[in-house]
Amino acid sequence: MQSVALLMRACQRCTACLLHHQPWRFLVTGISEVDLPRITVPHKMQSRLQKIRQRQRQDQPTIKKSVFKSPLVISCKRGNFNHHRGQTYNDFGPQALASYGWKSRKSAGDYFTVVCHDKNPALASEESAKRFEDLHLDESLVKAVHSMGLVVPTNIQKSGTPAILSGGSTLCAAETGSGKTLAYLLPVLTMLLQRRTLRGEEEAVNSPSVIILTPSRELADQIMRVVETLQQHVDFTAYSVCGGRGTKGRLAWPVRRPMDILVATPGVLRKLLIAGQIKPSGLQHIILDEADTLLDDSFMDSIDRVLSRLKIPTLDSGVSGGRVVSPGGLDTSDTGFIGGVQFVLVSATVPRALPDSIGAYLPVDALQQVTSPGLHRLMPHVPQKFMRLLPSQKSPELVKLVRSEVEKKAGSMMIFCNSSSTCFYLGHLLEEHSLPAALINGDMTEKSRQGVFERFQEGRHDILVATDIASRGLDTINVRHVVNYDFPNFVSDYLHRAGRVGRVGSHTSGLVTSFVTHKWEVDLLWQIEISVRKSADLHNVNANIKRKISAEYAKRHGTTLDAL
Repeated sequence: MQSVALLMRACQRCTACLLHHQPWRFLVTGISEVDLPRITVPHKMQSRLQKIRQRQRQDQPTIKKSVFKSPLVISCKRGNFNHHRGQTYNDFGPQALASYGWKSRKSAGDYFTVVCHDKNPALASEESAKRFEDLHLDESLVKAVHSMGLVVPTNIQKSGTPAILSGGSTLCAAETGSGKTLAYLLPVLTMLLQRRTLRGEEEAVNSPSVIILTPSRELADQIMRVVETLQQHVDFTAYSVCGGRGTKGRLAWPVRRPMDILVATPGVLRKLLIAGQIKPSGLQHIILDEADTLLDDSFMDSIDRVLSRLKIPTLDSGVSGGRVVSPGGLDTSDTGFIGGVQFVLVSATVPRALPDSIGAYLPVDALQQVTSPGLHRLMPHVPQKFMRLLPSQKSPELVKLVRSEVEKKAGSMMIFCNSSSTCFYLGHLLEEHSLPAALINGDMTEKSRQGVFERFQEGRHDILVATDIASRGLDTINVRHVVNYDFPNFVSDYLHRAGRVGRVGSHTSGLVTSFVTHKWEVDLLWQIEISVRKSADLHNVNANIKRKISAEYAKRHGTTLDAL
């Protein structure tokens, strides 16, 4: 009876008081508070979470387990996004990408790496390997390349040399660092020496047989260094002219000298042609090195003026009954030459606007296209790491990376950014941390820029900070690490930057590290990751920089650059 009375008295209390009344609850229920289940998540919310987890498991792509025996291709911070060679997906979608959620700031700190998973595609396989002696080159040139330590040609040299020797206009497109300079120099010089032997041609004053056009002074200097190496074993003359290096003086006091090969940038060559200092009468070959850049809208006006001054007929004025005719009426279509001149376009990407840009001077359908299997793909022999960072994290992370490389003394390093102002900023930043760096960008004067890249190649500078002006064509076999401080805006820019490492002749495969910060950068990263996971070519590798920048500016600001 006493316990019933106590129970009735307790029932009169409110529930809240009863919860804190330990003795009475023990008497009534016979259990302690510790033994009671505690509800921390509402039941309805638990049901929703279970449904969400179930849906996420269903959305994950189904992977065939057998492919996991193959080598790893993509290594991720989150291991469930790892990718192996040959791995397939029943339902491939954006959710299969490691970078799928990188447009959110919450993804900062995530990363993945495309690891080294195959050999350099530029190198010929042992089964199909040829020697330079098999390419029908002049004997003196074969001796010259042997003196350079070269015995077996690369894939583009093996396939491009016969195409150019045939006399037809040719497009040679191969991945960066595959030996394209020798791929066109060796056959062109062979033909030059053959003409000299057969016809007894003498070197004409200021009338080159070969004109090589390049988009930058640094690339022109590099080509001249290769030419000078060949000159030690082969009898020919070469001359180089670049803008900003005493052009006014050359126009005032013209130089008269014999020249077989002229290496030039488009702007200064146009001025020399207008002044009559370069005569096109003996011209046989025009080579556009880094053609994807030279056929860009920003260069095309100069290229068009140069070709007009060289008196190369356009197809509109030189076609008779479907056959190409030179100004003198000579039919040259059977020889493969257009107006007696052979065009050779050399590039690491195939220009999409080729018919619109060069199509006025040669029939694009008749253009021989020689491409390598690694074209428009990430280099499989170079590890490439992508890091998702917040803008405030980029500078500290860069200093950390550079200091680590300097302490290891493993090799030189290139840092790429998208603007000259960022280039100058990074130079000051590294200087403040006792990490001096050389700079190259388009806003530097010729005097301050001259010789910088050459000193970097020689090892007198360990760090080079540059814009994309240093990403095309330049040979950087000593570079071990490339850092994209600013993620490139376009696929073609990424391929050129990454191509500064892992080149033929390099001692190491190198490493590429890219900082991904902004939402619009993730779109490009998705293209790259999809290409690797599907083992497919990169799409939309459009090299028209000026047109792309104008389109991007109009997309973001609602007006074109021309309207400003």
